[in-house]
Amino acid sequence: MPPTLASLVHHSALKLTVRAGEERLAIPVRWAHASELADPVPYMEGGELLLITALKLDAEDPEAMRRYVRRLGQAGVAGLGFAVGVHYATIPDALVDAAAEEGLPLLEVPRRTPFLAISKAVSAAISAEQYQAVTAGFAAQRDLTKQALGGGPAGLLAALAGQVDGWAALYDATGAVVAAAPEWA
Repeated sequence: MPPTLASLVHHSALKLTVRAGEERLAIPVRWAHASELADPVPYMEGGELLLITALKLDAEDPEAMRRYVRRLGQAGVAGLGFAVGVHYATIPDALVDAAAEEGLPLLEVPRRTPFLAISKAVSAAISAEQYQAVTAGFAAQRDLTKQALGGGPAGLLAALAGQVDGWAALYDATGAVVAAAPEWA
């Protein structure tokens, strides 16, 4: 399962706090990206946790924050991480309100949590998911090879049906069923 905003919030080393968008924490995070551009949208693909310090934003301007957050939401950004203690001691109310209005998850990043730690956590979770998929693929291949060598058509079809969580059937040249798995197939 890909990392989600909730899994990052629950990551004990990151110490992230949800400030808005609590109802959307189950969103998968495809990547974590830091950007101080006033408009990072042209460089986003969707699914990112965007990390900012608001270096080039007037985060206290309600209308500017509504436009900024709306564009991020339209671009498919998964959430926004705001580092406190850099340019702003706390997340400005204008940004919190805009994120809440848009339903965009807003995470407070404490000064002691480097953006790199968040990026590494996302990367590690994505790598673990990919490793699990590769490992499962090799296990499936071993099982299917074993059945092909010694289990006959019925054993191979049963193993295949189990791997795809469905059913499998073997037909002869005339279209007649030779074997099927599971029995109800």
